[in-house]
Amino acid sequence: MNAAVMRCAVACWTLLAGSLLSQALLSQPFYLSNDPIPQKQTVQLTIDPARETFEGSVSIDVQLRAPASIVWLNAKNLKIGSAFIAQGEMVRPARIIPGSDERIGIDLGQPLAGLATIRIAYQGRLDDKGLAGPYRRKVDGEWYAFTTFTPIDARRAFPCFDEPHFKAPWDISIRVKREHKAFSNGREISETEEPGGWKLVKFATTEPLPAEVVAFAVGPFDVYQGESAGHGTPVRVITAEGHAAEGRAAAKATSEILPRLEAYTGIPYAFGKLDHLALPEGAFGAVENPGLITYRERNLLLAPNEETATRTRAIRSLQAHEIGHQWFGNLVTQATWEDVWLSEGFATWISLKMMEQEQPPERAHFAAIAARERMMAVDNPARSRPVRVAVNSRTTARDVYNRVVYDKGAAILLMLEGWMGEDRFRDGLHAYLTEHRFGNATTQDLAVALSAASGQDPSRVLNTFLNTTGVPELRGQLLCVRDAAPRLRVTKSSPGSVPVCWRADRVASSCTVLEGPSTEIALPTGTACPAWFYLNSGGTGYYRTHWYQAPLRALPELSGAERLTLAYDLRASKNASAQAALARLASDADPQIASVAREGLK
Repeated sequence: MNAAVMRCAVACWTLLAGSLLSQALLSQPFYLSNDPIPQKQTVQLTIDPARETFEGSVSIDVQLRAPASIVWLNAKNLKIGSAFIAQGEMVRPARIIPGSDERIGIDLGQPLAGLATIRIAYQGRLDDKGLAGPYRRKVDGEWYAFTTFTPIDARRAFPCFDEPHFKAPWDISIRVKREHKAFSNGREISETEEPGGWKLVKFATTEPLPAEVVAFAVGPFDVYQGESAGHGTPVRVITAEGHAAEGRAAAKATSEILPRLEAYTGIPYAFGKLDHLALPEGAFGAVENPGLITYRERNLLLAPNEETATRTRAIRSLQAHEIGHQWFGNLVTQATWEDVWLSEGFATWISLKMMEQEQPPERAHFAAIAARERMMAVDNPARSRPVRVAVNSRTTARDVYNRVVYDKGAAILLMLEGWMGEDRFRDGLHAYLTEHRFGNATTQDLAVALSAASGQDPSRVLNTFLNTTGVPELRGQLLCVRDAAPRLRVTKSSPGSVPVCWRADRVASSCTVLEGPSTEIALPTGTACPAWFYLNSGGTGYYRTHWYQAPLRALPELSGAERLTLAYDLRASKNASAQAALARLASDADPQIASVAREGLK
């Protein structure tokens, strides 16, 4: 082949290869391959918040479970400098393959398998307008750097495996100006002076974490040192310069909330230290990064003269959610974003449960029932979405933290707890957390743990309530015929599996799962026809009860949670008989029940 023909062949092949690569990039799925698995990620950053760019280098240990010549990583808006691949004694440059807007490829040069290390030097950007990824803001004339990575913006700070099931330990070091402080998930283990007015701050290796909850901050911060909490966890509140005193209430809240969560889960807080960082602006009210939880400052800080009961309770409630995530979301992480309810639904549910400890027993579940009612008001196919939905693009990822995930997820957990019993439900959660500690879990993993602890398989129930929209409507009718045992007929308006707990006059609470459109439940032998029945024992079920005849006779026997649930159901009913019961409930001794009933009478 002569030189001209050779040049033409090479050019044609280059064009063809480029075309094929372009087609491959356009067809790339949103998710990375599961064959390379990160084992550890080491990050070194050089950050001056006064500059809009920062320098970074990463070293990623990956286990190549199958021979691969290209490893794809998530990276967004990063300027890649150089890359190397190392395996054993071999170290050589690696070519960067430009990918989609969300990823880059590392050309290994030849197929490799087993353990290898990818090293990349790059430059990133501190956004001074957006709030995703690493960003910077000026406070009182000084620049600070912050991060918000959830759900898919760690890739703006470093090349990484930016999906929740890729959990690995992280080693983070940050070069900063000598007058600045740096914080990350791990505790600080060293600070070394460097030439030119810089210092290198190194942090302890973290437990395995998904990239989305890695965090760092740099700037002239002040620190409020709180007392250790729970099983000896150090607690700090990190603020902009001059605002440390405003962190006292937040530190005190941790000393109250953390022990409650450790007692309930039976598992000590697992992430070494607990810092609360105040953000001047944030994409979310708070983010649960292990060891470095971030909050909008207005949700975290209080001047000493502003520490009212209402405002300090709001801080405890928010911390109950974010610290609750340290078990549900961080210790055990959802395997996919589709199952993010295992993080957010649980944190919402457990925060309500922890704050319930500040209420008298007769008001058990009141806050959870009120939250459930707000969810029910919008839960229909025309106005809502299922708890679990597929996430397959940046656009759909924007809906990961939809309120349905939080509020309906929490209401489902309240229902499961009422159906299975509080002790068995708690035993199931302990087994779930223990089995998947520092790993990932799915909804089915939760179902298996709860089933083993309770003897009830919740799989069909979870499928019904997580994957569809709408609120089931139940109706009940007593069937009392002479010379026959009384029966309770229960019907429901929608398909699926609905656990119903009920009780009646002189009949103890019992639960059944409605599968078909109706069922008849035989009352215990020897039971006379009850004067009343109630279809939501404990007030924990996620359904409406439509009453043919409002249960006036039951009112003196119902618990506070049951009366509150009844008031909400009657308020939503168009049945004329509801008015008499609402009038009675409008004079209830509990002001919340009375208020709901009065609204129903308007």
